[in-house]
Amino acid sequence: MLGKMDLSRIKIRLDNIRRKATASISLEPSDVPTKLQEFYPKSKMTCLEDSNSDFLLDPAENDWMNSRNIYAYDESTQDYRALEGDLLFCSSAVMKIEEKYAFNMTVLPYFITSMRKFGREGNEEIRFSENPTEERNKILVNSKTESILQSIEPSSIVLIDGPLVGGMASSYMVKMDDALRKEDCIPLYFVKNSDSRLVIDNVPQLSDEFNSDFHWAAYRLKECTRSPLFRYTDQDNPRNSKVFTYVKALNGFPERVEMHSLTYGKYVSEMRSLLNLIAYFYVVQGDYTNPQVRPIAIAEKYAREGLRILNIPVLLLRMGFHPTINQVRFG
Repeated sequence: MLGKMDLSRIKIRLDNIRRKATASISLEPSDVPTKLQEFYPKSKMTCLEDSNSDFLLDPAENDWMNSRNIYAYDESTQDYRALEGDLLFCSSAVMKIEEKYAFNMTVLPYFITSMRKFGREGNEEIRFSENPTEERNKILVNSKTESILQSIEPSSIVLIDGPLVGGMASSYMVKMDDALRKEDCIPLYFVKNSDSRLVIDNVPQLSDEFNSDFHWAAYRLKECTRSPLFRYTDQDNPRNSKVFTYVKALNGFPERVEMHSLTYGKYVSEMRSLLNLIAYFYVVQGDYTNPQVRPIAIAEKYAREGLRILNIPVLLLRMGFHPTINQVRFG
């Protein structure tokens, strides 16, 4: 199906970062980690269920699929290092489960530079910054929230790759979450890599034995079970609050599933059915080494395809950027 994508639906903006063409420059891509740093200042943690129990999941219970639209979001990025600055290409995909998968995809280029003349132009695609890493994170979170809000219908379940709160992106994500909830949507967030220690730091004997919450969950959980539900709240900003659990639907690695505390409060009576639906999506994907819910795994394929079909190295060849030495050596 990826080979039959309607390219007219892909938004590409390159006009504002043109450069004099040259035939002698070749740039190779390197993946940009899209994981935003997680940190939790002044956290208040509570366990909402029996902390000594694990909870069975029933993937066969998936009735929610018949009552709500199901959407999923993922992104893929590539970074190109040049002497003039960094070029970031961000491909965002929102996928809807239907008889045939429907999707919206946006592929946007950004030029991040510390050349001061660009700081006076106020151009969306050309970003002046003396802190490229921070600017890159802002671009990624803005692209993410805009893609989701522009694509999701009311009364939908929205499966989103990446955390809800935990770091500089929290305010953007919580604002998006509020907008989705007003449309009677249920946003759920999935984290598969994190060094967070929210659970183990609240239990002294666990912090002696485990390096991270994921280490603890991988050791503790059996196949088709989940951990208790926990609530985290930022004591300085109570809006940054989430309820989360660690899920191991398959006999492999766990993932963290989280939602805003207000979402949990609204659907607490349906939480068992909702988590069973999530387990169902893990099982139908069936990947033990890289567990993902199937809708997000499909969105990820679309997002990666968005970068591949652009043939970005050829585009940059025509723009005439000069690669750094390390970009040439290592790509």
